[in-house]
Amino acid sequence: MTQRRTIVLADLHLVRQTPRSVTADLAALVAAHPGARIVVAGDLFDLSSESPWMPRPRALREALSAHPIARAALAEHLDRGGELWLSGGNHDAEIGAPDFPVALTEALGLTGAARARIRTTPWFFRDGAIHIEHGHLYDPDNAPAHPLVVGERSLGVHFVEEFIAPTGAHRYLQANDQTPLRLFLSAFTWYGPRAPYVIYRYFHAAIGAMLKSGPLYRARGEATAGAAIVERFTHELGVPSAMVDALLGLAATPTLESAARTFTRLYFDRVIATLSMGAGLAALGLGAREPGAAALGLGALLMGASWASGHNRYAGTVSERLAESAGRVARTTGAKLVVFGHTHREALGDGYANTGSFSFPRAATSGRPYVEIEGSPEAPRAVSRVWNAGA
Repeated sequence: MTQRRTIVLADLHLVRQTPRSVTADLAALVAAHPGARIVVAGDLFDLSSESPWMPRPRALREALSAHPIARAALAEHLDRGGELWLSGGNHDAEIGAPDFPVALTEALGLTGAARARIRTTPWFFRDGAIHIEHGHLYDPDNAPAHPLVVGERSLGVHFVEEFIAPTGAHRYLQANDQTPLRLFLSAFTWYGPRAPYVIYRYFHAAIGAMLKSGPLYRARGEATAGAAIVERFTHELGVPSAMVDALLGLAATPTLESAARTFTRLYFDRVIATLSMGAGLAALGLGAREPGAAALGLGALLMGASWASGHNRYAGTVSERLAESAGRVARTTGAKLVVFGHTHREALGDGYANTGSFSFPRAATSGRPYVEIEGSPEAPRAVSRVWNAGA
């Protein structure tokens, strides 16, 4: 029997406003691989960034209707015997909901056997020694309390819904590991007259995150709810429950579980230090020498302590975490190839591949990245590929 060709891509973040060049390239890539298994390793959609309160079936229909070329290409691919596998990501966790396949098939206009060629999972796929998932489970800022439960929003999704959605500041999806000063200055470069509103919404979202962290974090019961459906998940996926239990043990602790970690992750220490120094300088200017000097000194001390822990404490940490987690997944489950998305950065190593983002390729990439899996499921190997428009 001929091995079905497997293509893995991720992080399209498809919404109504997605540039037509992205969905045209998606349609062309799908059309160029008839009969293949197309696997989207999370974040095919990003409905929360554009219509967070719209019912998901309607938001899904509207997102696909806005891109008729991509919708037609996916439907034709499935009608002609191809497969479409979708893994839930932090921006489209609803893919794992039981009713999502029905909503998707209706949005694509599928009938008959084509419907059965869609597979969805809230977490991961296994095919022999191949393990595919989005990877956000190993990122504290985006990890859910339980990967099988669509529940309380992570810190990352909170910012998408409370900051990105109301401002349309989608460029921050690519810059979420930068320092506050750089993000502040970027607002004026990217959004011009709208920058003050963008900055206001950022701090509105940041304060909101603090107010739902630590003791106020409401997702603590989700682990119990998830445990109740693990058996059904393992049965549907055809994997032993011991594998799922082991993978759960590798998951990151959500940042919002700790108020202290949320505080430092949002660089509030530097915000307070800056305000203190500003107030000190203002007081000195008004002649209040002692309180001004005290506030300035305190602010400088706080800023020094913050910088001592690293100028940019989080740059590159997600990519490093996922690469390390891929190794642990392989050792724990016997996988010979682990494929993630999520980081928006391509990676290819011994037994690990990251697709990068199809919609947001890095400047150094001369096209849209994806991964092709060659060999057999028992002896797989990943090849990084790039789709160029007109290829």
